[in-house]
This record gives sequence, structure tokens and C-alpha cells, in this order.
Amino acid sequence: MARSSGKRSGSQRRRASRPPTNRHYPRTARLNTLLQQIVADHLERVDDDRLGFLTVTGVQVDSDLNRAEVFISTLEDDTTVDPERDEAYLEILSEYRKPIQAQIASQARMRKTPEVVFAFDPGVRAGARIENILSGLDLPPDEPGIDPALDGEPTDGEPADGGEPAES
Repeated sequence: MARSSGKRSGSQRRRASRPPTNRHYPRTARLNTLLQQIVADHLERVDDDRLGFLTVTGVQVDSDLNRAEVFISTLEDDTTVDPERDEAYLEILSEYRKPIQAQIASQARMRKTPEVVFAFDPGVRAGARIENILSGLDLPPDEPGIDPALDGEPTDGEPADGGEPAES
């Protein structure tokens, strides 16, 4: 029987010293999350009254890492969309692009720093637009005990025709 000296070969030693990776969580998704945190932290420290209440809702990094699109939302998104105001916000944010890229370069371990591009989050805009449409509809208030999906039938388990209740 061969006796082991307790020492590992070079490949085993290297493999054992590596930290576990999250292979089920793609690298670009991890970068998106990391860059979102870095950008949000940087913008939180910026003292510029022109920005108002600004939220970084997400980041989308290209697979080649050349470009990172930073999605933002403002408190004014809940009202009407104003292209002039949007352009002003994006212009103000473009002033902070280089310092943000410097923060990314210093905090993220990447070979190259992606170019940061700001855009308004289309999901937030669509949600606000739908909310405005729904609030403009003149709908009667819901009556308790009536399910509108059942065309006004009672929801207490009793069938509307007086028969036996359906078993679930």
C-alpha cells in the first residue's frame, strides 16, 4: 500500500486555495450589482442641489465591458415626462461621469473600466405612465365581499344560485 506524505501536488494546492465562486450567478450580473453600489455610493456623497432626489435603479454592463449603462429614476418620474428636464439631469450627471469611472477603477477589480452612460429607467417610466392612466379612470370603489373578477358574485364560498358550495 502506497503511503501518502500528506503533501498536495501543485494543481491540488492551487485549487484548494481559491475561494469558491458563484458560477450560477453570471459575471456580468455580479458586475452590474457591484457597479450599481459604487455609482449609488458616489452619487450619495455628491452635494449638488440640481440633482434632487435621485435613485440608481440598475446598471447594465456590456459583455465586452466597454460600456456600463446606469439607469436612474427621480422623484419627478411619478408626474409627467419633461424632455428638457430629463436632458438637464443627464447633462448634470455627465459632469460626474469621470469621477464615477475613477471610483469604479479603484473599487472594482477589472482589467478595464467601462464607459459610464446615464439613462432614465424605462421600467419606472412605464409604471408611472400606467399609474397615471389608471388614476384617470373613473372606476367605482370596490364593494367588500364582491369579487369584480366574478362579475359581482359573492366571495364567501356560497354560490350565487343557492346550490352547494364548491369544494376547493
